[in-house]
Amino acid sequence: MIALLGIGFADLLCWLIVLPALGILGYRSLANSDSRGVLVLKWVFSAVLILIICLIASMDSIFKPLFVAIPAVFLGLMWTSSVCNVLFRPLTGAFDGEGDENEVKPFYFIAEAKRRKGLYQEAVAEVRRQLERFPGDVEGMMKLAALQAEELHDLPAASETLNELLLQPGLPSNNAVAALQTLADWQLQLGRDPDAARASFERIIQMFPDSPFAHNAEQRLAHLDGVTKTREFREHAVFKVPSAPRDLGLRKTVLQVESPQATADALGAEYVGQLEKHPNDTETRQKLAMLYAEQFERLDLAVSQLEQLAALPNATPHDIAQWLNLLATLHIRHGNDMVAAENALRRIIERYPKSAAASRAVARLAALQGELKAAATTTAAKALGVYEKDLGLKSGPGAPGLGG
Repeated sequence: MIALLGIGFADLLCWLIVLPALGILGYRSLANSDSRGVLVLKWVFSAVLILIICLIASMDSIFKPLFVAIPAVFLGLMWTSSVCNVLFRPLTGAFDGEGDENEVKPFYFIAEAKRRKGLYQEAVAEVRRQLERFPGDVEGMMKLAALQAEELHDLPAASETLNELLLQPGLPSNNAVAALQTLADWQLQLGRDPDAARASFERIIQMFPDSPFAHNAEQRLAHLDGVTKTREFREHAVFKVPSAPRDLGLRKTVLQVESPQATADALGAEYVGQLEKHPNDTETRQKLAMLYAEQFERLDLAVSQLEQLAALPNATPHDIAQWLNLLATLHIRHGNDMVAAENALRRIIERYPKSAAASRAVARLAALQGELKAAATTTAAKALGVYEKDLGLKSGPGAPGLGG
Protein backbone atom coordinates (compact mmCIF):
# COMPACT_ATOMS: atom_id res chain seq x y z
CA MET A 1 0.00 0.00 0.00
CA ILE A 2 2.85 2.39 0.81
CA ALA A 3 4.55 1.54 -2.45
CA LEU A 4 1.34 2.24 -4.34
CA LEU A 5 0.97 5.57 -2.58
CA GLY A 6 4.58 6.40 -3.42
CA ILE A 7 4.03 5.70 -7.09
CA GLY A 8 0.85 7.75 -7.11
CA PHE A 9 2.58 10.69 -5.46
CA ALA A 10 5.46 10.54 -7.93
CA ASP A 11 3.06 10.48 -10.84
CA LEU A 12 1.15 13.42 -9.43
CA LEU A 13 4.35 15.38 -8.89
CA CYS A 14 5.46 14.59 -12.44
CA TRP A 15 2.21 15.86 -13.91
CA LEU A 16 2.38 19.01 -11.77
CA ILE A 17 5.75 19.77 -13.35
CA VAL A 18 5.06 18.62 -16.89
CA LEU A 19 1.65 20.21 -17.44
CA PRO A 20 2.69 23.81 -16.56
CA ALA A 21 5.86 23.38 -18.64
CA LEU A 22 3.80 22.18 -21.60
CA GLY A 23 1.42 25.09 -21.12
CA ILE A 24 4.22 27.67 -21.10
CA LEU A 25 5.92 26.05 -24.11
CA GLY A 26 2.64 25.96 -26.00
CA TYR A 27 1.86 29.60 -25.23
CA ARG A 28 5.31 30.77 -26.38
CA SER A 29 5.10 28.66 -29.51
CA LEU A 30 1.68 30.06 -30.36
CA ALA A 31 2.80 33.66 -29.72
CA ASN A 32 5.91 33.35 -31.90
CA SER A 33 4.40 31.25 -34.67
CA ASP A 34 3.81 32.68 -38.14
CA SER A 35 1.12 30.02 -38.83
CA ARG A 36 -0.95 29.72 -35.70
CA GLY A 37 -3.76 27.82 -37.41
CA VAL A 38 -1.41 25.10 -38.62
CA LEU A 39 0.15 24.87 -35.16
CA VAL A 40 -3.26 24.32 -33.52
CA LEU A 41 -4.08 21.59 -36.06
CA LYS A 42 -0.77 19.87 -35.24
CA TRP A 43 -1.65 19.97 -31.55
CA VAL A 44 -5.09 18.42 -32.16
CA PHE A 45 -3.68 15.71 -34.44
CA SER A 46 -0.92 14.98 -31.92
CA ALA A 47 -3.46 14.59 -29.13
CA VAL A 48 -5.41 12.10 -31.25
CA LEU A 49 -2.24 10.11 -32.00
CA ILE A 50 -1.24 10.04 -28.32
CA LEU A 51 -4.73 8.79 -27.42
CA ILE A 52 -4.42 6.03 -30.02
CA ILE A 53 -1.00 5.04 -28.66
CA CYS A 54 -2.40 4.85 -25.12
CA LEU A 55 -5.31 2.66 -26.28
CA ILE A 56 -2.97 0.33 -28.18
CA ALA A 57 -0.61 0.11 -25.18
CA SER A 58 -3.49 -1.16 -23.03
CA MET A 59 -4.20 -4.05 -25.42
CA ASP A 60 -2.92 -7.57 -24.93
CA SER A 61 -1.45 -8.52 -28.28
CA ILE A 62 1.86 -9.73 -29.63
CA PHE A 63 1.54 -7.14 -32.39
CA LYS A 64 1.22 -4.26 -29.90
CA PRO A 65 4.74 -2.85 -30.60
CA LEU A 66 3.98 -2.75 -34.31
CA PHE A 67 0.65 -1.04 -33.80
CA VAL A 68 2.23 1.52 -31.44
CA ALA A 69 5.07 2.25 -33.87
CA ILE A 70 2.76 3.39 -36.68
CA PRO A 71 1.20 6.44 -34.88
CA ALA A 72 4.51 7.06 -33.10
CA VAL A 73 6.30 7.44 -36.44
CA PHE A 74 3.70 9.96 -37.63
CA LEU A 75 4.03 11.83 -34.35
CA GLY A 76 7.82 11.92 -34.66
CA LEU A 77 7.76 13.12 -38.25
CA MET A 78 5.39 15.88 -37.30
CA TRP A 79 7.46 17.29 -34.42
CA THR A 80 11.09 16.39 -35.23
CA SER A 81 11.89 19.72 -36.91
CA SER A 82 10.35 21.72 -34.09
CA VAL A 83 12.15 19.77 -31.37
CA CYS A 84 15.50 20.03 -33.17
CA ASN A 85 14.97 23.76 -33.61
CA VAL A 86 14.36 24.22 -29.88
CA LEU A 87 17.29 22.03 -28.81
CA PHE A 88 19.96 23.09 -31.27
CA ARG A 89 18.97 26.67 -32.20
CA PRO A 90 20.98 28.26 -29.33
CA LEU A 91 24.09 26.36 -30.49
CA THR A 92 23.69 27.28 -34.17
CA GLY A 93 22.79 30.84 -33.23
CA ALA A 94 26.19 31.25 -31.60
CA PHE A 95 27.79 30.64 -35.03
CA ASP A 96 25.39 32.31 -37.46
CA GLY A 97 24.40 35.23 -35.24
CA GLU A 98 20.71 34.38 -35.30
CA GLY A 99 18.53 33.70 -32.32
CA ASP A 100 14.99 33.59 -31.10
CA GLU A 101 15.10 37.26 -30.21
CA ASN A 102 15.45 38.16 -33.89
CA GLU A 103 12.36 36.15 -34.79
CA VAL A 104 10.02 38.01 -32.47
CA LYS A 105 10.80 41.46 -33.85
CA PRO A 106 8.71 43.10 -36.56
CA PHE A 107 10.30 43.65 -39.95
CA TYR A 108 9.38 46.42 -42.34
CA PHE A 109 11.71 45.87 -45.29
CA ILE A 110 8.80 44.63 -47.42
CA ALA A 111 6.87 47.81 -46.66
CA GLU A 112 9.94 49.94 -47.46
CA ALA A 113 10.39 48.14 -50.77
CA LYS A 114 6.78 48.77 -51.73
CA ARG A 115 7.14 52.41 -50.73
CA ARG A 116 10.18 52.86 -52.97
CA LYS A 117 8.18 51.38 -55.85
CA GLY A 118 5.35 53.85 -55.26
CA LEU A 119 2.95 51.19 -53.96
CA TYR A 120 1.88 53.28 -50.99
CA GLN A 121 -1.40 51.55 -50.16
CA GLU A 122 0.32 48.16 -50.28
CA ALA A 123 3.08 49.53 -48.02
CA VAL A 124 0.47 50.74 -45.53
CA ALA A 125 -1.18 47.31 -45.59
CA GLU A 126 2.17 45.62 -44.92
CA VAL A 127 2.93 47.92 -41.98
CA ARG A 128 -0.53 47.28 -40.54
CA ARG A 129 0.07 43.54 -40.93
CA GLN A 130 3.16 43.82 -38.77
CA LEU A 131 1.33 45.99 -36.23
CA GLU A 132 -1.34 43.31 -35.88
CA ARG A 133 1.37 40.94 -34.68
CA PHE A 134 3.19 43.61 -32.65
CA PRO A 135 0.56 46.11 -31.47
CA GLY A 136 1.92 49.52 -30.53
CA ASP A 137 5.39 49.01 -32.03
CA VAL A 138 6.92 52.49 -32.10
CA GLU A 139 8.84 52.00 -35.34
CA GLY A 140 5.76 50.64 -37.09
CA MET A 141 3.51 53.47 -35.86
CA MET A 142 6.02 56.07 -37.04
CA LYS A 143 6.36 54.39 -40.45
CA LEU A 144 2.60 54.23 -40.82
CA ALA A 145 2.25 57.92 -39.96
CA ALA A 146 5.05 58.81 -42.41
CA LEU A 147 3.28 56.95 -45.22
CA GLN A 148 0.00 58.65 -44.42
CA ALA A 149 1.47 62.15 -44.23
CA GLU A 150 4.24 62.16 -46.83
CA GLU A 151 2.97 59.74 -49.46
CA LEU A 152 -0.83 59.69 -49.14
CA HIS A 153 -1.03 63.38 -48.09
CA ASP A 154 -3.48 62.50 -45.35
CA LEU A 155 -2.23 64.60 -42.45
CA PRO A 156 -5.34 64.02 -40.26
CA ALA A 157 -4.77 60.25 -40.47
CA ALA A 158 -1.09 60.67 -39.63
CA SER A 159 -2.00 62.89 -36.69
CA GLU A 160 -4.45 60.26 -35.45
CA THR A 161 -1.78 57.56 -35.71
CA LEU A 162 0.75 59.58 -33.72
CA ASN A 163 -1.84 60.50 -31.10
CA GLU A 164 -2.64 56.81 -30.73
CA LEU A 165 1.07 56.18 -30.19
CA LEU A 166 1.23 58.93 -27.56
CA LEU A 167 -1.61 57.31 -25.61
CA GLN A 168 0.37 54.13 -25.03
CA PRO A 169 1.24 53.63 -21.35
CA GLY A 170 4.93 53.55 -20.58
CA LEU A 171 5.97 55.16 -23.87
CA PRO A 172 9.61 56.37 -23.52
CA SER A 173 9.90 60.14 -23.35
CA ASN A 174 12.28 60.39 -26.31
CA ASN A 175 9.78 58.52 -28.50
CA ALA A 176 6.94 60.78 -27.39
CA VAL A 177 8.97 63.91 -28.11
CA ALA A 178 10.08 62.58 -31.51
CA ALA A 179 6.45 61.90 -32.43
CA LEU A 180 5.34 65.42 -31.46
CA GLN A 181 8.29 67.08 -33.20
CA THR A 182 7.61 65.09 -36.36
CA LEU A 183 3.94 66.02 -36.21
CA ALA A 184 4.83 69.70 -35.78
CA ASP A 185 7.16 69.58 -38.79
CA TRP A 186 4.41 68.01 -40.92
CA GLN A 187 1.91 70.60 -39.71
CA LEU A 188 4.29 73.34 -40.82
CA GLN A 189 5.56 71.87 -44.08
CA LEU A 190 2.58 69.88 -45.32
CA GLY A 191 -0.38 71.41 -43.54
CA ARG A 192 0.82 75.03 -43.56
CA ASP A 193 -0.75 75.34 -40.12
CA PRO A 194 1.57 77.17 -37.69
CA ASP A 195 -1.11 77.23 -35.00
CA ALA A 196 -1.31 73.43 -34.99
CA ALA A 197 2.50 73.21 -34.92
CA ARG A 198 2.58 75.64 -32.01
CA ALA A 199 0.11 73.43 -30.14
CA SER A 200 2.34 70.39 -30.72
CA PHE A 201 5.39 72.16 -29.30
CA GLU A 202 3.34 73.37 -26.34
CA ARG A 203 2.31 69.76 -25.67
CA ILE A 204 5.99 68.86 -25.32
CA ILE A 205 6.44 71.65 -22.76
CA GLN A 206 3.35 70.52 -20.84
CA MET A 207 4.28 66.83 -20.89
CA PHE A 208 7.95 67.33 -19.95
CA PRO A 209 8.25 70.62 -18.03
CA ASP A 210 11.68 71.76 -16.87
CA SER A 211 13.45 69.29 -19.16
CA PRO A 212 15.79 69.55 -22.16
CA PHE A 213 12.83 68.51 -24.30
CA ALA A 214 10.87 71.54 -23.10
CA HIS A 215 13.92 73.77 -23.65
CA ASN A 216 14.24 72.65 -27.28
CA ALA A 217 10.51 73.10 -27.82
CA GLU A 218 10.75 76.65 -26.49
CA GLN A 219 13.49 77.40 -29.03
CA ARG A 220 11.31 76.09 -31.86
CA LEU A 221 8.39 78.17 -30.62
CA ALA A 222 10.56 81.28 -30.44
CA HIS A 223 11.40 81.05 -34.15
CA LEU A 224 8.04 79.74 -35.35
CA ASP A 225 6.79 83.17 -36.42
CA GLY A 226 9.97 83.80 -38.39
CA VAL A 227 9.64 80.49 -40.23
CA THR A 228 6.04 81.27 -41.11
CA LYS A 229 6.87 84.76 -42.38
CA THR A 230 9.76 83.44 -44.46
CA ARG A 231 7.54 80.83 -46.09
CA GLU A 232 4.81 83.38 -46.83
CA PHE A 233 7.39 85.75 -48.27
CA ARG A 234 8.76 83.09 -50.59
CA GLU A 235 5.28 82.13 -51.75
CA HIS A 236 3.96 85.62 -52.45
CA ALA A 237 7.02 87.79 -53.02
CA VAL A 238 7.48 89.39 -56.43
CA PHE A 239 11.14 90.06 -57.14
CA LYS A 240 12.02 93.09 -59.23
CA VAL A 241 15.45 94.05 -60.43
CA PRO A 242 16.00 97.69 -59.46
CA SER A 243 17.38 99.98 -62.11
CA ALA A 244 20.69 101.65 -61.38
CA PRO A 245 20.69 105.45 -60.93
CA ARG A 246 21.77 107.28 -64.06
CA ASP A 247 24.11 110.25 -64.54
CA LEU A 248 25.79 109.76 -61.19
CA GLY A 249 28.68 112.02 -62.24
CA LEU A 250 26.35 114.96 -62.99
CA ARG A 251 24.52 114.87 -59.66
CA LYS A 252 25.25 117.61 -57.17
CA THR A 253 24.09 115.65 -54.15
CA VAL A 254 25.83 112.60 -52.74
CA LEU A 255 23.82 109.44 -52.14
CA GLN A 256 23.35 108.73 -48.44
CA VAL A 257 24.70 105.35 -47.37
CA GLU A 258 23.29 103.76 -44.25
CA SER A 259 25.88 103.87 -41.47
CA PRO A 260 27.02 100.75 -39.59
CA GLN A 261 25.73 102.32 -36.37
CA ALA A 262 22.23 102.58 -37.83
CA THR A 263 22.38 98.94 -38.86
CA ALA A 264 23.51 97.93 -35.37
CA ASP A 265 20.68 99.96 -33.84
CA ALA A 266 18.15 98.21 -36.07
CA LEU A 267 19.53 94.80 -35.18
CA GLY A 268 19.50 95.66 -31.49
CA ALA A 269 15.87 96.74 -31.67
CA GLU A 270 14.99 93.56 -33.55
CA TYR A 271 16.71 91.30 -31.03
CA VAL A 272 15.15 93.09 -28.08
CA GLY A 273 11.70 92.83 -29.60
CA GLN A 274 12.18 89.09 -30.13
CA LEU A 275 13.38 88.57 -26.56
CA GLU A 276 10.44 90.50 -25.16
CA LYS A 277 8.14 87.98 -26.87
CA HIS A 278 10.33 84.93 -26.21
CA PRO A 279 12.71 85.49 -23.27
CA ASN A 280 14.05 81.93 -23.55
CA ASP A 281 15.17 82.31 -27.16
CA THR A 282 18.82 81.36 -26.67
CA GLU A 283 19.88 81.99 -30.27
CA THR A 284 18.67 85.59 -30.24
CA ARG A 285 20.14 86.22 -26.80
CA GLN A 286 23.54 85.03 -27.99
CA LYS A 287 23.30 87.31 -31.03
CA LEU A 288 22.43 90.22 -28.76
CA ALA A 289 25.46 89.47 -26.58
CA MET A 290 27.75 89.54 -29.60
CA LEU A 291 26.14 92.77 -30.77
CA TYR A 292 26.75 94.40 -27.40
CA ALA A 293 30.40 93.32 -27.42
CA GLU A 294 31.38 93.87 -31.06
CA GLN A 295 29.27 96.82 -32.19
CA PHE A 296 28.67 98.81 -29.01
CA GLU A 297 31.76 97.62 -27.12
CA ARG A 298 29.74 97.05 -23.97
CA LEU A 299 31.35 93.96 -22.52
CA ASP A 300 29.35 94.23 -19.31
CA LEU A 301 26.04 93.85 -21.13
CA ALA A 302 27.38 91.04 -23.29
CA VAL A 303 28.62 89.16 -20.21
CA SER A 304 25.22 89.57 -18.58
CA GLN A 305 23.46 87.95 -21.54
CA LEU A 306 25.89 85.03 -21.70
CA GLU A 307 25.69 84.46 -17.94
CA GLN A 308 21.93 84.17 -18.24
CA LEU A 309 22.37 81.55 -20.93
CA ALA A 310 24.93 79.59 -18.89
CA ALA A 311 22.51 79.56 -15.93
CA LEU A 312 19.71 77.86 -17.87
CA PRO A 313 18.84 74.66 -15.96
CA ASN A 314 17.64 72.69 -18.98
CA ALA A 315 20.28 73.61 -21.53
CA THR A 316 22.49 70.84 -22.85
CA PRO A 317 26.11 70.55 -21.68
CA HIS A 318 27.21 71.20 -25.26
CA ASP A 319 25.38 74.56 -25.34
CA ILE A 320 26.58 75.64 -21.91
CA ALA A 321 30.18 74.81 -22.80
CA GLN A 322 29.78 76.79 -26.02
CA TRP A 323 28.49 79.85 -24.14
CA LEU A 324 31.28 79.68 -21.55
CA ASN A 325 33.84 79.39 -24.33
CA LEU A 326 32.28 82.43 -25.98
CA LEU A 327 32.42 84.25 -22.64
CA ALA A 328 36.16 83.53 -22.43
CA THR A 329 36.60 84.80 -25.98
CA LEU A 330 34.85 88.09 -25.22
CA HIS A 331 36.91 88.61 -22.07
CA ILE A 332 40.08 88.18 -24.14
CA ARG A 333 39.09 90.18 -27.22
CA HIS A 334 37.15 93.02 -25.63
CA GLY A 335 38.24 93.07 -22.00
CA ASN A 336 41.91 92.11 -22.10
CA ASP A 337 41.05 90.12 -18.96
CA MET A 338 43.09 86.94 -18.69
CA VAL A 339 41.74 86.01 -15.24
CA ALA A 340 38.06 86.26 -16.27
CA ALA A 341 38.70 84.17 -19.37
CA GLU A 342 40.46 81.48 -17.32
CA ASN A 343 37.59 81.42 -14.82
CA ALA A 344 35.08 80.87 -17.63
CA LEU A 345 37.06 77.92 -18.99
CA ARG A 346 37.56 76.42 -15.53
CA ARG A 347 33.79 76.47 -15.03
CA ILE A 348 33.51 74.06 -17.97
CA ILE A 349 36.03 71.72 -16.38
CA GLU A 350 34.28 71.85 -13.00
CA ARG A 351 30.79 71.30 -14.41
CA TYR A 352 31.67 68.56 -16.89
CA PRO A 353 34.82 66.76 -15.71
CA LYS A 354 36.16 63.93 -17.87
CA SER A 355 34.18 65.18 -20.86
CA ALA A 356 35.30 66.21 -24.32
CA ALA A 357 34.35 69.81 -23.54
CA ALA A 358 36.56 69.74 -20.44
CA SER A 359 39.49 68.38 -22.44
CA ARG A 360 39.12 71.18 -24.97
CA ALA A 361 38.92 73.73 -22.15
CA VAL A 362 42.17 72.40 -20.65
CA ALA A 363 43.89 72.66 -24.02
CA ARG A 364 42.60 76.19 -24.51
CA LEU A 365 43.80 77.26 -21.05
CA ALA A 366 47.32 76.34 -22.10
CA ALA A 367 47.06 78.51 -25.22
CA LEU A 368 45.14 81.40 -23.67
CA GLN A 369 48.19 83.62 -23.27
CA GLY A 370 48.73 83.45 -27.02
CA GLU A 371 45.13 84.48 -27.64
CA LEU A 372 45.57 87.46 -25.36
CA LYS A 373 48.62 88.66 -27.24
CA ALA A 374 46.92 88.28 -30.61
CA ALA A 375 43.67 89.97 -29.61
CA ALA A 376 43.09 93.61 -30.45
CA THR A 377 41.59 95.38 -27.44
CA THR A 378 39.34 98.41 -27.52
CA THR A 379 38.06 100.38 -24.57
CA ALA A 380 35.98 103.21 -25.99
CA ALA A 381 32.28 102.81 -25.25
CA LYS A 382 29.56 103.67 -27.73
CA ALA A 383 26.09 104.95 -27.00
CA LEU A 384 23.27 102.42 -27.00
CA GLY A 385 19.83 103.01 -28.41
CA VAL A 386 16.58 103.13 -26.51
CA TYR A 387 16.42 99.35 -26.43
CA GLU A 388 18.87 99.03 -23.52
CA LYS A 389 16.54 97.50 -20.95
CA ASP A 390 16.05 94.53 -18.66
CA LEU A 391 16.05 91.44 -20.87
CA GLY A 392 16.32 88.75 -18.24
CA LEU A 393 15.14 85.23 -18.84
CA LYS A 394 11.81 84.14 -17.45
CA SER A 395 12.16 83.53 -13.75
CA GLY A 396 11.41 80.07 -12.51
CA PRO A 397 12.82 77.24 -10.46
CA GLY A 398 16.54 77.20 -11.11
CA ALA A 399 16.34 79.93 -13.75
CA PRO A 400 17.00 83.32 -12.12
CA GLY A 401 16.08 86.39 -14.12
CA LEU A 402 19.21 88.46 -14.47
CA GLY A 403 19.00 92.00 -15.71
CA GLY A 404 20.35 92.84 -19.19
